Amino acid sequence: MHGKLPSRLAFLLALLLSFGCAQVSLAATDTDAQVAEQASQRLNINQANQEQLTSLPGIGPAKASAIVDYRSSQGTFNNLQDLQEVRGIGPATAEKLQPLVSF
Repeated sequence: MHGKLPSRLAFLLALLLSFGCAQVSLAATDTDAQVAEQASQRLNINQANQEQLTSLPGIGPAKASAIVDYRSSQGTFNNLQDLQEVRGIGPATAEKLQPLVSF
């Protein structure tokens, strides 16, 4: 009887550990899916038109026009730092835009 107890205990322990690993794996998959979904919902600064840009906080018609003009003359934006080169967009506005835009 004592010989079966350790093997059953080992089996249960292995089962519990595999379940725990599966939970971690599922959590990672869920996180990856959330990140992908959020990225797909972001507005691409390099493709958005003036009307779409005005839907962003702190971006009115004048700043949206400045973004489009800057993009036309200087090329695509690669990051928030590039976006701050547009007149009227400073660190505070860039911080608000960070979770809402992609490049």
